[in-house]
Amino acid sequence: MINKNEITIIVPTLDSERNAYALNECLTSLFESNFPRENIIIALNGEKNNKIKTKGTKLVWVRDQGQCKSTNAAVATVNTPWIMVTNDDHVYPPNWFERLTDFSWFGKKDVVCVSPQLVEPNDGAPTFIKYFCGGVGGDWDKEKFMEFAKNRHIATPGKWRPGFNLPFLMKKEVWDMVGGYDVELDPFSSNSDSDLEYKLKLAGVEMWQNTNCPVYHFSQTSGIFHPSKRSYWQKNWDYFIEKWGFERASSPEIWDTSFEIDYDKLKYRPKWMKLPQENDSKVAK
Repeated sequence: MINKNEITIIVPTLDSERNAYALNECLTSLFESNFPRENIIIALNGEKNNKIKTKGTKLVWVRDQGQCKSTNAAVATVNTPWIMVTNDDHVYPPNWFERLTDFSWFGKKDVVCVSPQLVEPNDGAPTFIKYFCGGVGGDWDKEKFMEFAKNRHIATPGKWRPGFNLPFLMKKEVWDMVGGYDVELDPFSSNSDSDLEYKLKLAGVEMWQNTNCPVYHFSQTSGIFHPSKRSYWQKNWDYFIEKWGFERASSPEIWDTSFEIDYDKLKYRPKWMKLPQENDSKVAK
């Protein structure tokens, strides 16, 4: 059984009015679920503008803009056995923790990495739910989402299945083993989650998604998909190929973790990597 005091939540953010609005909604939802404030770290990166409010949580500030650097820096201060990394525009239902850490599953499997199922206002990944409750543009309907989460829990018990997305709950020792995020993907960190997912796969880590825990995401309403960021996206796409030796998997494989690593082309070969036969041997035991 995991309790809340064994987890530190990391929330990377920028100090802007837009991010401050989303961050406030994220933190409020966590507080309303009785998650301890002292176990939440705001990973602020980039220029300080005095827009965000930490609301009694901890703060780690990295001067350079970059979610990867700030998240890594925040995790480095953590002494809990588990970490959870969340976007600042994720909103949680009151009983998200109990639903995500369902002991009937944690007790059966040696779970080290699990994600909730995201609910987004627009079409997105095939493993997410599309349900419009607004975003950061002033149309956010919190009550609508909370009612949806409550009713879905009653109508649909949910299940565990292979998958990976933010937010994710992970054993800190696993994060430390694979080295966290690759800071070369900053300042806008596109593909950073995919790079981390590939490292987890390379380490033989099973990644799970718990569909019994819906979390709302202001996807594509928070600014990261603006055309002005396209050059950063392309840079990171090219960097991924240079680092790994092949293109990142596409949908749905990148979301349900069903992709295979091409070991013949693989360039990135850290000491902790496990070859396929090692994973097969582990399963056989």
